[in-house]
Amino acid sequence: MDRFYFSSSPWGFRFFELPDYCRTLKEIGIDRLSLMVGAADGFPQALKGGSKNASLFRDTFASSGVSALETAMLLDGDDDDIKLIADIGSKYLRICEVWEHTPESFKAVSDKLRSLGRKAADRGLEVIVENHGGLMATSEDCLKLFEKVGLDNVKLNYDAANFIHYGGEDPVSAWKAVREITGFTHLKSVSEIGFHQGVFCRIKEGVLDYKAIMQEIINSDYSGCLCLEYEKPEDVISGTSDDLASLKALIS
Repeated sequence: MDRFYFSSSPWGFRFFELPDYCRTLKEIGIDRLSLMVGAADGFPQALKGGSKNASLFRDTFASSGVSALETAMLLDGDDDDIKLIADIGSKYLRICEVWEHTPESFKAVSDKLRSLGRKAADRGLEVIVENHGGLMATSEDCLKLFEKVGLDNVKLNYDAANFIHYGGEDPVSAWKAVREITGFTHLKSVSEIGFHQGVFCRIKEGVLDYKAIMQEIINSDYSGCLCLEYEKPEDVISGTSDDLASLKALIS
């Protein structure tokens, strides 16, 4: 379907050097990359050195025929992280952290997301925040947080498996609840149903009903990225390739 295109979370590829990551994703059949900002001593693939290196990163992308789509940073990252993400051509700035489920945390995180959203808007970026347990364990939690933030360019990164694993919530029901605040997706499966049960795995090997999940996505007005998130570094190339084939089959 022309409504959708594919990317892959950088997490499973975190031990790749950046040029190898770019070439590998292109060979798999993905040319819009998800990336992450990192410290000098961080994962090999992470973007290091700040916005002064943006042109070097763009050259690396161009040499492999890929482009930046989405880049993750920490919520407490600095303004130069935002500038770097915009300067390499990303459309999305992703936040993926676990925050305590307390009133104090809710206020602090919502205030920070509102501030980040305004800064990101000035650079033409959309902020996407991944449901990852804690303050964002369930669809109800997510709806409350985004209502409090109250910015059109701060949206949910819907992660199907995270809803069941960290919140004990069926991902189909979660999708129906959060569709209006969703701007991006992460798609992986899990080996067992239940709160903190099982391990994340390939879509075709997991227990999530991906036929039902994808039918809900197709039947909605969502268009844009279907982002794979195979997480195991030891077989991430075959796992990501496998998940890409699975999703293509489901949407065709």
